[in-house]
Amino acid sequence: MTTEAKPREVFGRLVVEKRRTRLSDLKEFPRYVLEYLINQFCPGEDFDAEIGRVRRKLAENYASPADAPRILHELKQKRRLDLIARVEVRLETSEDKYWAQIAALNERHIHIDENLINKYPRMMGGMWGIAELSYDEAQVWKGKVTPLMLTDFTPFQHGKIDVEEFLHKRSQFERNEWLDLLVNTVGLNPQVLTFRQKLLTILRLVPMAERMVHLIELGPRETGKSYGYKNLSYYSYMLSGGRATPAALFVHGGTGKPGLVAQFDTLVFDEIANTEFKDPTATVSIFKDYMEYGNFSLGRFQVKGEASVVFIGNLDVLGAYPHEKYDHLFEPLPEELIDTALFERIHGFLPGWEMPKLTDRSFAEGFGFTLDYFAELLHLLRGSLLPSDPAQRYKLHNAKGRDVEAINKVVRGLMKLLHPDGRASDDELAEYIAFAVEARQRVKDQLSVLAPGEYPTYTIEFEIGGKRTAVVPPERARRRALRIPAQDEIGVVVGLAVSGDGAGSLQLIEVVAHKGHGRLHRLGSMGKAMKESVKAAYEFVSHRRKSLQIVSEFKDGYDLSVLALQGGIPKEGPSAGLAFAVGIISALTQRRVRRDVAMTGEITLHGNILGVGGIAQKIAAARDAGARMVILPKENEREVGELPKDVYRGLSLLFVEKAEDALKEVLI
Repeated sequence: MTTEAKPREVFGRLVVEKRRTRLSDLKEFPRYVLEYLINQFCPGEDFDAEIGRVRRKLAENYASPADAPRILHELKQKRRLDLIARVEVRLETSEDKYWAQIAALNERHIHIDENLINKYPRMMGGMWGIAELSYDEAQVWKGKVTPLMLTDFTPFQHGKIDVEEFLHKRSQFERNEWLDLLVNTVGLNPQVLTFRQKLLTILRLVPMAERMVHLIELGPRETGKSYGYKNLSYYSYMLSGGRATPAALFVHGGTGKPGLVAQFDTLVFDEIANTEFKDPTATVSIFKDYMEYGNFSLGRFQVKGEASVVFIGNLDVLGAYPHEKYDHLFEPLPEELIDTALFERIHGFLPGWEMPKLTDRSFAEGFGFTLDYFAELLHLLRGSLLPSDPAQRYKLHNAKGRDVEAINKVVRGLMKLLHPDGRASDDELAEYIAFAVEARQRVKDQLSVLAPGEYPTYTIEFEIGGKRTAVVPPERARRRALRIPAQDEIGVVVGLAVSGDGAGSLQLIEVVAHKGHGRLHRLGSMGKAMKESVKAAYEFVSHRRKSLQIVSEFKDGYDLSVLALQGGIPKEGPSAGLAFAVGIISALTQRRVRRDVAMTGEITLHGNILGVGGIAQKIAAARDAGARMVILPKENEREVGELPKDVYRGLSLLFVEKAEDALKEVLI
């Protein structure tokens, strides 16, 4: 058999030719709905003729808001109607009654027999299928006519999967053949993807195939980040922006109804930057408990869930890597989610910037599993065990407890998807381990930027078959937006700051002295505290002009222009005072400033250097930007002594109490 026809020969009608399902006039319908109907009504070779039956079925039976008045009128006249719709059931505890609702018809009070709910419990979270509705105006509930009744329901859902049969059929494919089949199933064309991009595509599926795997993917728009989650499985729930409440996500405080994490296999936050969290402090706190343990308490209720959590968002790129404007790669997330303890619980960070933009050639042409079958397969894999634990075949080095758990979970998920029988060679398993380690290392690298004192930099390694390998995320090579100057210059000083999201960043100070009348021009984006810091430095220089060998008439004969360039949006604070003073003195004396020295410290009118915050982040930023020396307040010396040595490895640290102590070292 040919490679192209092999999936059909082995799996029969469990696969579908994906190019046939990509119909422009039907793209508004969920893909698993469309593929279910195509598989039901287009069994023969005359696809063009048979697809007409699908179009007629959708035209006649699909419940859409635009057709709601017509459908309800037809239902009243005929007394019974079959509809293709998403049905969701809720329990109204105040009435002790279950109601079905069909949002497309704007109907929230549809009677339903509890036996139907017991048969299809996932209707509580919403299911697509063929709903049989009846109309009886004699039905009254609490004095109100409620004529609609859901009498039967046929979900778009595959029946029970024979595991042994599935494993036997999988064994008939080489690894790369199977990989292409899965990529086709997702809806992408494996012919236009590299091997690494194919594996990244499969990595997106791991949260659906393994319980409690939490991932984040940031990348450019239109690279298919949300495409798979939106179309693949009715066991996944996607929140696209909007508002997220603890009641909806976790548990309703009044009724005790479990939220989305207890109803679905995967909870996906799409457009995470545009998601608004009600009571963000409480939400993040519950998320941390849930992502760690799978259970949480809210009020008097305790709930356990098994849903994986996935965060998806957009990120600007420059060349092959994330744009240098980002101090850290979690920066595109909402401010309320910038929490290192939350990020520590993310098992992997997918490099969405490596995936190509979607074009006409990006979409699948060959055979892939029908999505109703694949959704059930993913759901089945979550609850299944591999014949043996792949973690027994490799060792991790330089990995802490959460690292080990994260890497093992991702490897296990990849194995379930690619080798459900557990039979992968050492070389194949090494490829999966490398991906899992890289995804986790990316999380650790960003934590080290955000909180270097708590999360020192280290590189995770793995060993399999006697070979030890270190995995370094490729984007470590990207340049940050601000680096130390290329040469020693007059009036150019490297300051240090902490950006609003907690990361350390460079603050390039430029000062120019020119003939004028003693005016001080503060340029760039300066808040009140920074302006006062410039003023304090200016007055210190004025007060000490003789000892600093500055011409006595500088206040009358010179204007000073001061510009602060930020590597990120800094928190308001006076920590740039020392750098401003050095810049002013350099400009007035025409002495160059050492380009490889960075500094931070608040300055008083008498030149005393006071302690500042964010020391670990600032030192790490100086280190990453290529500085050789960092000048710090003497008051911060004890704090620095408690930091891991990796934070300041390769740097010379100078602690000063007076501005003059810094001038001796930095002016040349």
